[in-house]
Amino acid sequence: MKTNKIKRYEEQQNREIDKAVSKFSQHLMSNSKWVKLVDKLVENISSISKVEFKKIQSHEIGVLSLSKDTEFGFDYWQNGFEGHNSLGGWLTFKEIEYLKFPKHIDKPKSIQNLDEIEKIILSVGLFEIEKDQNELKLVCYK
Repeated sequence: MKTNKIKRYEEQQNREIDKAVSKFSQHLMSNSKWVKLVDKLVENISSISKVEFKKIQSHEIGVLSLSKDTEFGFDYWQNGFEGHNSLGGWLTFKEIEYLKFPKHIDKPKSIQNLDEIEKIILSVGLFEIEKDQNELKLVCYK
């Protein structure tokens, strides 16, 4: 059973996220779309070396830790990730402004195939995607 202090903290976090979300005019993702997308990314993890994200409440860029062993109901849930990101802690889907797939990966020196990643993403459904020669960005809010 959660203590009142934990409940108040969680409620405050949700209010801060909701306030940040309200600054965007278009919300392009839902929790069910997120789950389908993460399922597909994990299913095709051999084609994906690095996934970065930006939280709506911060300018920091984090990295999602996805692997072939990432499981729904253990590593991610209906509304977010438990751990599995470089910024630490719980990461709800609604606080992710965008995902970014860089073409060039630092370790090991390799290249992600952005066209292949785009096909994987679009196999789930329609998404707002921005792509150039250096990165593919999946936009969650505009």
